[in-house]
Amino acid sequence: MRILIIGGSNSLLKGGYVQGLAQSLQGYVEAEIVQISVGATTSLSAIGRLHETFNGQPADVILYEYGINDAGHFAPRPGGAESWLMCFHLLLKTAARLYPSAVFVPLVLAQQQHFSMTVPNPIYDAQIRAYQELALPLIDIRAWMSALFLGRAPEWMYRDAAHYDTPHATSIIGALVAQRLLTLKAQNAEPLATTLARLQNVSPFARTEVMYIPAVNLQQFTSGPVEPGHIGNRLMQLDYLRMLPGSRLDLNSEMFPLALFLKSDPQHDTLQLELSTPEGFAINTRVVTRHADTETLPFIYSSIPLPLLWSHSLVMHYGASKLGVSVPLDAGGGQTGFDCYAPGLPNAPERHLDFVGLLMLVQQ
Repeated sequence: MRILIIGGSNSLLKGGYVQGLAQSLQGYVEAEIVQISVGATTSLSAIGRLHETFNGQPADVILYEYGINDAGHFAPRPGGAESWLMCFHLLLKTAARLYPSAVFVPLVLAQQQHFSMTVPNPIYDAQIRAYQELALPLIDIRAWMSALFLGRAPEWMYRDAAHYDTPHATSIIGALVAQRLLTLKAQNAEPLATTLARLQNVSPFARTEVMYIPAVNLQQFTSGPVEPGHIGNRLMQLDYLRMLPGSRLDLNSEMFPLALFLKSDPQHDTLQLELSTPEGFAINTRVVTRHADTETLPFIYSSIPLPLLWSHSLVMHYGASKLGVSVPLDAGGGQTGFDCYAPGLPNAPERHLDFVGLLMLVQQ
């Protein structure tokens, strides 16, 4: 059984539920667990990781754990549930086209404040409705744990407000996931190719098509000091385009840029974003690109949902666009930014933007 895990930081914890899953499957099935999770970001980043890691090898299961992450980014925003639904449906389309024979399994975790099912959680409710509408075989850890412990989380359940990081909690979650996956294997559960057909019949975004473009494929549209680069760690290998001060990308397209993917490090500062459409939409703003987690980590892979730089929602008309991305010659001056990004550090020795990819959309 080849299991692809796309999730947030709970899927990356050392000794976390993924380890519990692997241990629970031992002796029942030969399992290969492929980890492509990314912490501190949204489901949009999962789309990039699916493309960047695809090598033609099929998967039996795609385990999707982004509920806490997406709730953190979308719940505070008006219309956040609709923005999440759009991200999720785009992710399902991508997964179905790359891994049509895989079974897609949502794993539903919850922040400590939402442990009890009696606590209102609109994003959770929207997620469950979406999974049920598509008849996906979800694993609802929130509902299971809340029922078992009568709505009161044991002291050993969470390390902090958003992480199940104790041996008791992660071993239980790992065993529950293993049990469900073994059952689905025995039942020959529905593959993503069939799920996609159902999705296209019910999705309000059925006519929205998605294309992921690696940044290295866009070098022909750049000017100034630009050079390709590569970096890796135990979790990922990334190709990127390093844009230095004075560099620029200009892209005229029949599609609209939904998200910019980047490898952020302590040398990141800002980019200048220029975006316009034939219908008269226009924005020109400086955007901070240093991820806050680079305070403690060498680099962070993440994405910036561009419409959230000027609005509360991702849902808009997607058509032709003119995009300009440049790295200013002068430091600082960041005017806007997405949730986890901060201004550049003073006196950084070499400012740059490590550009990984673009997610482009068009409405047909």
